[in-house]
Amino acid sequence: MIRFNLNGQWIEEDRFDPNWTVLRYLRTDMAQLAAKEGCAGGDCGACSIMVGDRNSEGVLQYRAINACIALLGSLDGQYVITVEGLKDGEQLHPVQQAMVEHHGSQCGFCTPGIVSSLAALYHNKAGETPTEHEIHEALSGNLCRCTGYRPIIDAAKAMNTYPAPVETAPVMSAEVGIFDPNAPQHGDHAVIEYENRLLFVPETEAQLQSILAQHPDARLWAGGTDLGLELTQQFKQFEKLISLHKIISLTEVSESTDEIRFGAMVTYSNAEQYLEKQFPSFAQLIQRIGSRQIRNLGTLGGNVANGSPIGDTPPVFFALDARIEIASAKGTREISIEDFFKGYKQTDIQAGEYLKSIVVPKLTDTQKLNVYKVSKRKEDDISAVLMAVRIDTDGSTIHDVRIACGGMAATPLRAAKTEAALKGQPNHVSSFETAAQQIANDYSPIKDVRATAEYRITVATNLVIKAGLQMTGELAEDVVGAHA
Repeated sequence: MIRFNLNGQWIEEDRFDPNWTVLRYLRTDMAQLAAKEGCAGGDCGACSIMVGDRNSEGVLQYRAINACIALLGSLDGQYVITVEGLKDGEQLHPVQQAMVEHHGSQCGFCTPGIVSSLAALYHNKAGETPTEHEIHEALSGNLCRCTGYRPIIDAAKAMNTYPAPVETAPVMSAEVGIFDPNAPQHGDHAVIEYENRLLFVPETEAQLQSILAQHPDARLWAGGTDLGLELTQQFKQFEKLISLHKIISLTEVSESTDEIRFGAMVTYSNAEQYLEKQFPSFAQLIQRIGSRQIRNLGTLGGNVANGSPIGDTPPVFFALDARIEIASAKGTREISIEDFFKGYKQTDIQAGEYLKSIVVPKLTDTQKLNVYKVSKRKEDDISAVLMAVRIDTDGSTIHDVRIACGGMAATPLRAAKTEAALKGQPNHVSSFETAAQQIANDYSPIKDVRATAEYRITVATNLVIKAGLQMTGELAEDVVGAHA
């Protein structure tokens, strides 16, 4: 059985298809019809809802997520708010009132998702007026074909000028917290069985290891931003699923003098604060991985473990010489991330194992990291080429270099010949220009809907030169800047 709080009411469910998404459940079982299905892929935001968690100070914080690709089983223990839970009686929530008075809604199809995204921003800002950048970021995953966005942004700027929500509104009456104190404590993980399909919701790694030992063929569900598409767009049905969202140890980040260890379930959003401090260029990349709703769900471990050649974070982890910790009931092992990828969508994770953490060495005083993402759209798009470059130099000589690319091969791949051409060379742009000609010898990319092979080679060649211009100070630093 799973238990969650929906708009102020605790719900218990023990009879549902493990493959059900949150959106399907809300609309078909609970008649909560505000959230809509637009794209069924986490792109349009019409399905956005709010999910609450308590931070380290015990304060309930909301995050907007895409209900269309979120697994119903991942709600276990969560506090869920749809648009129906924002108002109390006839008293509208400030975001709703602002949208009405600033004419932020026309056809209304996308409006509930927009309201959910802005309401999450409203509550997390705790009375502070959001900046225009924060508003744009909050709305980056919500598409609207009617209004041109201006009245929506006007509403967002004005939402703090309206009376605060009444305390009896479900969005405010969360004093019971995430878990109902009156609920029986079973001390074991939830198991849902429906028509020979199984869903497991372990609460500890020990439980996860035991489940995997008995069901090594079960699919692991982390954020679901990739796996969810197999349900909604490819119409697959999984016989066995394991939702990892309640395993606290997998969400932890630990830091030492020399490295940072990210639990596999650390979301992009939660990783940002650590990356901004240690790897600014990496943090800028994170801001271009999907919308805020996607970054609230998607995890670092999931982006690596799915084995995709176009995942945005693996090339950066390659450049940073990261290590992967893999665990099972038999124990743990640690390998280089370069040994983790075995082929297209193939990794070194064996039956009964799971990705436990990603260990990332910090940059030394002589090292610098630059990351470049090239895509057709600047935001919310898949890379045609992603390049990460880590240079170790004393200012005059290049002592070491690691260059890795995504989108250029069946797996993320280092540019070994280009690296060799740079090592020991003067830290001049001419060294990078010469070495860049080796890119064509390092990669043989394919042609697909995102780019031709020739385009990819040309872009990667130019990115090496761009890295040289930035590393030598001849070109100002920019945000993960390139987009075609």
